[in-house]
Amino acid sequence: MKVTIRQKSGMQYLYADITVSSLRVKGTLGISIKEGKFNPKTQTVHGVGEIETNILINSFKSEILSLIRVLQQKGELSNANLSNGINDIRLKLTDPDFSIDNDQRLVFYAKRFIENSLGVRKPATLKQLRNTLTKLEAYERTKKVKLTFDKIDLTFYNNLVAHCITDLNLSTNSIGNIIKNLKTFLHSAFEEGIHQNLIYRSRYFKKPSEESEAIYLNEEELFLIKTTIMPNQHLDNVRDLFLLACYTGVRSQDYDKLNKNSLINGGTMLKVRTEKTDEEVIIPLHTIAKSILDKYNGTPRLISNQKFNQYIKEVCRIVGLTDSVTLTRTCGGKKIKTTSEKCDVVSSHTARRSFATNAYKAGVPTLAIMAITGHRTEKVFLKYIKVTKEEHASLASQHEFFKGRVA
Repeated sequence: MKVTIRQKSGMQYLYADITVSSLRVKGTLGISIKEGKFNPKTQTVHGVGEIETNILINSFKSEILSLIRVLQQKGELSNANLSNGINDIRLKLTDPDFSIDNDQRLVFYAKRFIENSLGVRKPATLKQLRNTLTKLEAYERTKKVKLTFDKIDLTFYNNLVAHCITDLNLSTNSIGNIIKNLKTFLHSAFEEGIHQNLIYRSRYFKKPSEESEAIYLNEEELFLIKTTIMPNQHLDNVRDLFLLACYTGVRSQDYDKLNKNSLINGGTMLKVRTEKTDEEVIIPLHTIAKSILDKYNGTPRLISNQKFNQYIKEVCRIVGLTDSVTLTRTCGGKKIKTTSEKCDVVSSHTARRSFATNAYKAGVPTLAIMAITGHRTEKVFLKYIKVTKEEHASLASQHEFFKGRVA
């Protein structure tokens, strides 16, 4: 473990060159001196009146070494954590306003909130919370501000959203997730009595969102996938996993729960406790889903989601799902249209959307489908499925109300 202060040739600022284990990180100290006044051997600045500067350099080295020991003890030593820690040390030692109580700083509270959520919240949720924390830390560095709870207002909200759009080029729904998690941090801190700022409840402090465009596969396309012979075993296996999800509606993280142990009611239904909501779901067993479970003796062979998404595209290409599809999303504040072959936009989630859409078009009651998919409101569900206005009208026309009314 070594912390060396250096001055780059031709530059006035000093920076720390840190080597620990296999990591090497460099970070500016925020100290600027004339070139040639810094002695790399003694790690000091020469000249009258530089005593305070040398004390500051020693404080930097001491703080950085302490940071490394803490990160090692926690098992969190990484380039990112070191870089962020050095930034905080620089603010602490060189910024006269840094003497703010850490509990009043949003990013410090967010870190504690995430630490306290370990083992309580789902890994996917923790990942989103950490991503939001990273974005908030980056915002502080970019804007050279320290976010305290009393400074959270609509101006900050608008600046953060603008930063996500123009600087980070994020999609509308990605920004929405950041705002959602930010509101979680703010609400939790309010409930703990750390602040009394309720601006996050304002209708203007809202989560941006847009209806996501995605495809589904209809019954004819699923029949093609089911009946086409695959050239090898791993594609055959992925095809079966995909169809199993298309006829049960489970999420990819719940594939491992589709087995003979989940069969109930004489093998006519599946009982699954979902990973995302930790709720029990009862699913009628479609004949195609049953035949796939029987094929694998009740235990399908699982693969990683990454490999699944790679292989299912190959499967769909083999069966001829190569029609062009154009999807639109907002990214960096601009509408972006992307045209691809249908097979290239199929993923594990396509199966779940296909289940919901095909079940709806087949006349399965909306509430019954929602009980399986876990959608809380009909409004959200109807946005999720991919049914056109014409298809809605066609479905309605099959109802007795629209048939042969007597005058």
